[in-house]
Amino acid sequence: MTNNKKIIFLASYPKSGNTWLRSIISSLIYNQGNFHFEDLKKIILFSQMANFKNIDNPKFNSQGNIDFNWISDNWIRAQKNINKQKKNVVFYKTHSVRGIVNNNFFTDESVCLAFIYVIRDPRDVIVSLSKHMGENISDSIQKVLYEKNRMTSFQKVNELISTWKNNIDSWMNFKTVPRLIIKYEDMVNDIDSCILSIINFLNSIANFNLKADNNLLKSVKESTSFNKLQSLEKQFQFSEATINTKFFRKGVVGEWRQILSQKQAKQIEEELRIPMKELNYLK
Repeated sequence: MTNNKKIIFLASYPKSGNTWLRSIISSLIYNQGNFHFEDLKKIILFSQMANFKNIDNPKFNSQGNIDFNWISDNWIRAQKNINKQKKNVVFYKTHSVRGIVNNNFFTDESVCLAFIYVIRDPRDVIVSLSKHMGENISDSIQKVLYEKNRMTSFQKVNELISTWKNNIDSWMNFKTVPRLIIKYEDMVNDIDSCILSIINFLNSIANFNLKADNNLLKSVKESTSFNKLQSLEKQFQFSEATINTKFFRKGVVGEWRQILSQKQAKQIEEELRIPMKELNYLK
C-alpha cells in the first residue's frame, strides 16, 4: 500500500446502491462477514464539517452553510490532512461529482488510494429518488437529467451531485488510481460474484488479507441481503431515511416499467442514450 494515501471512496449517484455497498464493506472489514447496522457509521460521508475542521478561516454563505467555493478550494487539502492523521485505510461515502470547480477536482491521485463506484439504471434511480424524496416523477427527472448544479447539504457542508451523466462520467474518467466499477443490477442478480470482486479488489490495494472462503461469502450475503437490511431498518431505524419513507424500500431491478409513462421513459432514454447504451441499459 502507498503509505501516504489512506482514502478509499465509495462513490455513486444517489439511490444507486451506495448504502448496500457500505453494508458489504463494513461487514467484511469490521465484523468478519457479519453486518451490524451501527457499523454504517464507521463509513461516513466525506462532505461534512468534521473533515474540514482543521482548515483555517472557513467562509459561510447567507444560509449558514460553509461557502461552496471555500469547500472546493479545500477538498484536496482536507484529504491530505486525513491521510496524515489516519494510520490505516479509511472509507468515505460520497455522492459528489468528481468535476472541476474553481480549477479544483473533488479528489485526485495525490490523495485518493482507490475508489469503488456503483452504477444503476437511471430509470430506476428516478423512481427510487421520487419515492425517497416524496416528490413526483417529473421533478426527479428534472434533477437526474438536467440539474448540473444540484447540491445536497449535511452539517453545513454542500456536496455537488450534478446530473446522473455528469456524475458517472466524472468518476469513469478517473483512471489514475485503482478502481472497481459495480452495477447495481449485478448486485441484485449475482451478489456472490460482486462480493468476491470486492474482496479481491480490497486485497489488491491494501493489506486486508480477506479470505474469500464459502463461509465468509455466505455470511456477508445473508447479513447484508435486502430483506435483512429492511428488517434492521424497521428494528433500529435509519438516520438517512426521510420522514415517513423507508430507506430500504424495494431494491428491485426494472421497477421503472410499472411506474414511468412511455413518454417519461422515452425522455430519459433519448437524453441518456449514449451512456445507457455503453452500460447495456439500452440495446
